[in-house]
Amino acid sequence: MNQTEKIALEVAKIKNLPPLPEASLRIITAVNDSEISIDELVEVILLSPVLTARLLGLANSAYFGRTGKIKDLRVAIIQILGLKLVKSLAISIVLNVEMDTSKCKLFDANYFWCHALVSAVIAERLAIHINDELMSPSTVYTSALLLNIGLLVAVYLFPSELNDVFKNSDKTEGSVSKAMRLYLGQTQYELGGILLDRWQLPEVYLTVVKEFRQPEFEGKEKLLIELLELTHWISSYIVCNKQDNLPDVTGLLQRLSLSRELFDSVVTDVINNKDSIEELASCISG
Repeated sequence: MNQTEKIALEVAKIKNLPPLPEASLRIITAVNDSEISIDELVEVILLSPVLTARLLGLANSAYFGRTGKIKDLRVAIIQILGLKLVKSLAISIVLNVEMDTSKCKLFDANYFWCHALVSAVIAERLAIHINDELMSPSTVYTSALLLNIGLLVAVYLFPSELNDVFKNSDKTEGSVSKAMRLYLGQTQYELGGILLDRWQLPEVYLTVVKEFRQPEFEGKEKLLIELLELTHWISSYIVCNKQDNLPDVTGLLQRLSLSRELFDSVVTDVINNKDSIEELASCISG
């Protein structure tokens, strides 16, 4: 069996991955419910011991100036973390738990989640100013977090091949995708689409991932995908501390009907708070 046939066989395994555990699916559904109460959210989060432990650990961390006194998740959410922060972290931690990336030595989990969080934060804040039915804060934020789920799949299934990918690419946008196409025959977006279809997540997330980087796509998710293209690209520069060399995004801003002043304001604020985002990324990656 040659390398191409071997990779094709391995990619086929994605379709046979176990379905998303019921507890994880309930958590993702819960955090996307804008009307859910704190008590209901706590009940669902407690289904995942790992998620519960990570959130309590964060609540008791130096990040919040605590020294290990909070043991009740509900108290942690109300007094320390806040509902919005818990929702944003829950999906990421659940997905991180589902995919063991430890065998891929060159995979930088902290970078991965910091990039995802920066993109999600910028996208959510810009989406408020875009007149589009799909631009609800939870949909935009979750879409950004799920966009690179295919990279986690690849690291999980092909740790050796992905080590080679990371050796031969840098962290700027597009480099990893090109290397994955070379080594695996598919990008992370194609792999992610297969996984989300397998997990039967809401159609909007499946479409966003599958159609990302497909310029001919004209579906109702087009503006959402263009917003994610903007934030995904920019976050690569921010996380790599290359914010002084941000690319020209005038065309994307015009298509999204966003002003340069608004964009610059949001990006500057995220850059000024990058330390906090990196702390959250560390919490996610464990």
